[in-house]
Amino acid sequence: MSAELDMPKVVCNILINRGMSNVIDANRFLFPKMSELCDPYLFEDMDRGVERVIEALRNREKIMIYGDYDVDGITATSLMFLVLNKLGAEVSYYLPNRLSEGYGISEDGLAEAKRRGVSLLISVDCGITAVGEVKIASEMGIDCIITDHHEPGSEIPQAIAVINPKRNGSEGIGVELSGVGIAFKFASAIYERLNQDPADVREHLDLVALGTAADIVPLVNENRILTKFGIKQVSRTSKPGLKALIFVSGLMGKEIGTGQVVFILAPRINAIGRLGNAELAIKLLSTKDERQASTIARRLNEENHRRKEIDEKTLHEALDQIREKVDLDRDKAIVLAGNDWHQGVIGIVASRLVERYHRPTVMISIDGDEGKGSARSIPNFHLYDALRECENLLIRFGGHKYAAGLSINVDMIEKFRQRFNEVASRMLGIEDMSPKVLIDADIEFDEIDEKLIDAIDMFSPFGPQNMKPVFMTRNVELYGNPYIVGNNHLKLKVQKDDRIFDCIGFGLGGYLSQLFSQPLRLNIAYLIEMNDWNGVEHIQLRIKDLQVL
Repeated sequence: MSAELDMPKVVCNILINRGMSNVIDANRFLFPKMSELCDPYLFEDMDRGVERVIEALRNREKIMIYGDYDVDGITATSLMFLVLNKLGAEVSYYLPNRLSEGYGISEDGLAEAKRRGVSLLISVDCGITAVGEVKIASEMGIDCIITDHHEPGSEIPQAIAVINPKRNGSEGIGVELSGVGIAFKFASAIYERLNQDPADVREHLDLVALGTAADIVPLVNENRILTKFGIKQVSRTSKPGLKALIFVSGLMGKEIGTGQVVFILAPRINAIGRLGNAELAIKLLSTKDERQASTIARRLNEENHRRKEIDEKTLHEALDQIREKVDLDRDKAIVLAGNDWHQGVIGIVASRLVERYHRPTVMISIDGDEGKGSARSIPNFHLYDALRECENLLIRFGGHKYAAGLSINVDMIEKFRQRFNEVASRMLGIEDMSPKVLIDADIEFDEIDEKLIDAIDMFSPFGPQNMKPVFMTRNVELYGNPYIVGNNHLKLKVQKDDRIFDCIGFGLGGYLSQLFSQPLRLNIAYLIEMNDWNGVEHIQLRIKDLQVL
């Protein structure tokens, strides 16, 4: 394989360990093609959904796209709006207010659809559990098409079409797709039936990449193909709003990968929806007016700064509550509740607590007699399944393996805390509670060069189930004195066999006190990357963990 692919043997070993057991599979992974995407008509109800949209186009019916207020939902709504608008549809969009309506199709949203004279509602990134709401819509004379990627409940809504690859269990095609990924498949199917140029849909792959990377779905199979081509398109996007967002984020002229999407662009798109009404983000992604785009991008950037301040305040209050109420020696899950917590940031804080304590975490914002919660999880703990075991204590819930939302009566929170911990105790073993660094390959420093880096880059885009390869080198020597930079980041140099590398360990400042005895040798686990400093590029090791020998 190494000879046929002209790649280092260590890279070929990683390919084999990740399931590419022959050159054909490896080539398909390293050089994906859009032609390898599955036929959208393999999805159940796709044909019925497409025919209903074409009927609405023919009859000049009013269509409303009903989305969600996170990045996946915002990009899915923007994509469907842009696609249908180009086909001449009388189309509008609606996102529920996170604070007053919460997630999913609501009666307020249906009332607005009725007021607009809508006869066809298309949901994106939501709706799979909206059994009652779809029935109400039908009684109002509004047909519904549901496109969603979340786990279905015990009953499927009686809509004109329900397009969700998870309907028939996890063996179906496209089960890993994000909400915007399914919207893309639906849009592609409509264009195919109308014999329109598929390039008109593919010009929105930048939106698909944004939503898919931000939603932290597995970056394998269809997701990897869509994101691979979409990320390239983000950098050269023709959308004035996305260009403006890239500019205010400080990314203009820089390489943009999934890391930049997840940690820089997505939070800015998310911020407006977390703190209020997310429709401004759709205006940003759909406008053709450069001045309007610039104004909205600056507003989103400001909202993101405000969101960060709220994040930090909520995190400190959550940490205080953990010290007072959580027994970390006993509890395998964390359930916290606060009266003044902002619903828009509790999911972010829950994620940070999962990183810190490596336990499934639920953050509940109390408003009167009801609490609204966001939950985040760890490997080997299926969050949606766990919440299903607590179903009788909840008003409603939804989500998937790693992220979920819920509503609960305040007087049930303590019972829920106990039940959720019981489920966690049963589902999680001692080993599950310790974060693990999975090593892809054990190498020596003389194997590290630009050819290896170029080969690793071909594995991109990186994300769940396709993480950037982690390497390990044993018995390296500390070179010079380590020190702390920024927010507790460890800087050091290491040496072995006359090769010296600069290293940085984000958040690893706690190791500093162990690194002053000389001579000192270490085992290190790390990522290999190019670091650009004052226009000069050099190889840097990003330390994931280290072991003092």
